[in-house]
Amino acid sequence: MKKGKSKLRNVLERFAGATFFITLIYLILIIKLTSGYHQMPGYGWILTFYSIAIGIYILSRFLLAYFHKPVSFDPYYEPTVSVVVPAKNEGENIAETIRCFFNSNYPKEKMEIIAINDGSDDNTYAEMLRAQKEGQAQGINVEVINWKVNKGKREGMAEGVKRAKNKIIVFVDSDSFVEKDCIRHLVKYFSNPKIGTVSGHTNVYNKNTNILTKMQSLRYYVSFKIYKAAESIFGVVTYCPGCCSAYRKAYLDPVLEEWRTQKFLGSVCTLGYDRSLTNFIIKKYDAINTAEAKAETVVPDNFQTYMRQQQRWKKSWVRETFIAAKFMWKKNPIAAISFYTYLFLAFAAPFVFFHAVIYYPLAISGQTPLPYLFGLFIMLVLHGVYYRNQTKRTDWLTSSIAFWVYTVLLIWQLPWALLTMKDSRLRTR
Repeated sequence: MKKGKSKLRNVLERFAGATFFITLIYLILIIKLTSGYHQMPGYGWILTFYSIAIGIYILSRFLLAYFHKPVSFDPYYEPTVSVVVPAKNEGENIAETIRCFFNSNYPKEKMEIIAINDGSDDNTYAEMLRAQKEGQAQGINVEVINWKVNKGKREGMAEGVKRAKNKIIVFVDSDSFVEKDCIRHLVKYFSNPKIGTVSGHTNVYNKNTNILTKMQSLRYYVSFKIYKAAESIFGVVTYCPGCCSAYRKAYLDPVLEEWRTQKFLGSVCTLGYDRSLTNFIIKKYDAINTAEAKAETVVPDNFQTYMRQQQRWKKSWVRETFIAAKFMWKKNPIAAISFYTYLFLAFAAPFVFFHAVIYYPLAISGQTPLPYLFGLFIMLVLHGVYYRNQTKRTDWLTSSIAFWVYTVLLIWQLPWALLTMKDSRLRTR
């Protein structure tokens, strides 16, 4: 047994070393490839600083994720749990989403499920009622709320919290499916009173549909295993997604109404309900991520739907990042530095892209955008290599290429989100 553990440890150490080495190569490469930026009058130093900062930032994410360890918890802690599932036009998935909790290894007498039909015009309500009967037959309380008119997902989540009778709220999207031990792994961390919210690890359910879903599978995996894990070290996971996250109800209740009626620039916020709720909690409490609490979710399988989703997410990211910037400096110093560094990198990216791909080649004879595009590709391949080593997926390279293509195609979304911040018509429910 000891020999097996030692072998596994050696494998992990070799992988960490390889990751470190590859990242350093990328850092050196990107600095060399962009070293000509200092010749550009006025703002060349910004581009050079950007290339160095992004290399260091990515390196730090991998290193922090490698050293990520769970916070202290009581493995025997079993609080009562309320699962909240808002849905609109999810007749195809909603029954299975609810049914997953019937198979949970968590005590049935300590769990309730609250499903909200948010003005669906398909068979969502009928499927909820069918799941309700199945749950009652197994001794699980399933409450179904039927709204004739669509009110929006934020309203549905708020209604679920108001009706919840239990200590921990678990939010799950209507097209997400949790594993049987997901709840147990989510709630055990709430034995620590500092914890306000816990994000589970969500994989892509329909990852084998086409190249777009395969690419999203890579993005989801790396997002949770690297970036959320790195943030979790300091208790400042900035985004606990609605597909599978848990909150302490006692910490939600005081901010629920303010969150439900949130406004930004004079407009009611309908987008980014989960990112916004995370912000409300991490002002005072810790937010962590656990890779043990697993779920799967359905992602867009066509470009138009994916583009609209990404535009919604980009708008909410901009809004909530501005809000978080007001208090993040009060959190852990390393977490704060990381946050503001990423803030600079994200807003500088479209500027750098424009100058490296369009302006720079036109302004300086003989220059091409290939160095920048290749540097971006190397960065994303680094994520793909990690994805391959962890999941053994053989499509990691094509997924990395697709990741690169979609990143280039959608680089305009951040500037557009800034210009259209007051437009909240892109709703998910």
